Amino acid sequence: MSRRNPLIPALLALGLATSIAGAQVFETPVLEDPDWIMTQIPKEVLGTGVVQRVDNQVPLDRFFTDTEGRHRALSELFDGQIPVLLTLNYSDCPQLCSLVLNGVIANLKEISLEPGKDFRIITLSINPDEAPERTKATKDRYIKQYDRPGAAEGWTFLRGTEEDIRAVANAVGFGYVKVAHADPVEYSHPATLIVLTPAGHVSLYLTAINDDPQTVRLALVDASDGAIGGIADLFFTSCFQYDESRGKYAPIARRFMGIGAAVFLVGFASLLITFRVLEKRRHAEETDS
Repeated sequence: MSRRNPLIPALLALGLATSIAGAQVFETPVLEDPDWIMTQIPKEVLGTGVVQRVDNQVPLDRFFTDTEGRHRALSELFDGQIPVLLTLNYSDCPQLCSLVLNGVIANLKEISLEPGKDFRIITLSINPDEAPERTKATKDRYIKQYDRPGAAEGWTFLRGTEEDIRAVANAVGFGYVKVAHADPVEYSHPATLIVLTPAGHVSLYLTAINDDPQTVRLALVDASDGAIGGIADLFFTSCFQYDESRGKYAPIARRFMGIGAAVFLVGFASLLITFRVLEKRRHAEETDS
């Protein structure tokens, strides 16, 4: 059998067990070179992407350096009270990192939750060789763009060693690779915003670029278990759940059915009580007459 064109989708290359059109069964074709698919994927892409590890704990005992030159344990940025937004980027990224951070700021500016008070942001550079002044310049740029009181204290930019950076990235399932022979240094990495609980557990993954402000707000409220936000937020997080296919919070039918049943019971009980009161009143009037 001749080798298939590498442009043919992998699913077809592996073969379909059943022909949907004719409902006719065929044998799965065997490739002369089973590894040919892997040879068609650029090396810069292998190892990148996000493996969702919801409820996984980030390594709080790892140490990093902030833009003020302080050597800090990651645990210092988790107070057990407010959730944390985590981004993994690097200052010399040619495009994707700025798209991610610009998207984050655009959404945060549309919600009333305050950085440092209601949530924190951590931006960890995936480049262990990033210069301190470069990291500081990046922070200054985005703090100015965010233009919200408390942003400078509530948004921490960190640098670290390869080992410590990898420990955090692996904990949250963030896959990235260094592009070979690139000058200046480049990394292939996904675009994602990771929502962490106040204790440092992975709560939710957002796309970072295409999210809407309400989704980001509800994700933070959800991660805090209702500790931040208002009554409307509590309703949404109780009756809505993040729908990955739509990239936003959507109503859960079973919860609405439960609410509907409860409303029906309350209404029915009210009718019964009203009926009994009217019956007693009518009976009393007939007795008096």
